[in-house]
Amino acid sequence: MANQSRTNSNTGISGPGEIARLTCAGGGYSIFAGIVKSNYANNVYTVRMVEILAEGQTPVEIGREMKATNLAEDFTQQGQLAAGKYVMVCSTGGRNVFYAEP
Repeated sequence: MANQSRTNSNTGISGPGEIARLTCAGGGYSIFAGIVKSNYANNVYTVRMVEILAEGQTPVEIGREMKATNLAEDFTQQGQLAAGKYVMVCSTGGRNVFYAEP
């Protein structure tokens, strides 16, 4: 697949076609960049999808908040990951998961 260029409607910046969500045909999962908003319970966090813009620009939050499980932390302990950390989230089987060490 060729790298396609597109213009961001919010910034007017044209660049490589970086889309926040990648879906694999027939794979049943998607991967997207996200930001941790808060700890929900144990190793489950509230996250929100972000769009990666041009170099040097802060990613823009898009979409709605969702729950995601951090596989790097114990399932029975309170999570220690700080809000504001950027993560790659994999959505599969109705669950969102990521791996990030505190």
